[in-house]
Amino acid sequence: MYRLVNYVLIFAVIYLFVLEGSESDHVRILTGLLLALLASYISFFGNWITLDAIKAVVIYGTIIFGLGGFWLAVASVLFFVTSNLLSRRSRLSREQKRGNLSRRIYRVNRRDGYQILANGFWTIVFAIGWFLTSEPSFLLASFVSVAVACADTWSTEIGTVKPGKTVNIISLIPVRPGSDGGVSLKGTVSAAAGSLLISVTILFSGLPSPLLLLFLVLFFGFFGAVLDSYLGALISEKKPALKIPGDFSGNYSAFANSLVNWSSAGVSSILALILTKLILS
Repeated sequence: MYRLVNYVLIFAVIYLFVLEGSESDHVRILTGLLLALLASYISFFGNWITLDAIKAVVIYGTIIFGLGGFWLAVASVLFFVTSNLLSRRSRLSREQKRGNLSRRIYRVNRRDGYQILANGFWTIVFAIGWFLTSEPSFLLASFVSVAVACADTWSTEIGTVKPGKTVNIISLIPVRPGSDGGVSLKGTVSAAAGSLLISVTILFSGLPSPLLLLFLVLFFGFFGAVLDSYLGALISEKKPALKIPGDFSGNYSAFANSLVNWSSAGVSSILALILTKLILS
């Protein structure tokens, strides 16, 4: 599945480059490719991504910068860098509490290709839509997808460090911090902050009604994080039978988490696209 998605996206980039792109588009796409190659290797040697994720990062970066534009790329970089730094901070805090601090914590928790695509798939799809149509609603949907990923990650990584009371989002029964579907006040505020960070970048995108679009990205980014918790709680409770692809190296829980991330980002960004289309039409 992972390889198939990569091949389809590579074909899409080549098609758009050859048949749809102008000379300036060609320059931007090639620049995006070079920057994505650089970013992927820095991320790999910095222990942020796995070897198989390099392909996903290169494809993602090429499309986001080449087709989505500079500020969508900035939003994506902000999400990726802050999320990885927060992940390391949270792991460091947990290991310090256990008295098990060692160099090993800096060599784990790399993002794999499935995680990259789960968080970035809808951003890519709507960036392509923006490139083909120049409709602001598509670009906004791309920003929303990034905002959902950032809000969810901030909620998890900040919310699980001295979280206070954590409850299941459906039953409101107290649960262990970090549990699927668990929410806390600190995590909720962190989700809003993560969404706000990404929403600010749309102010510089040149789209019409920037303040309105900022609010939409902020709202739907936060909504996506809440939806992610809800879906996570449902899957944790129901444990549906999920067909795990043969090239997926993780366990059921990891695959379910990627599926939830993909679903929450998709629902939120599609709703944002529809509402934006109605408002700006």
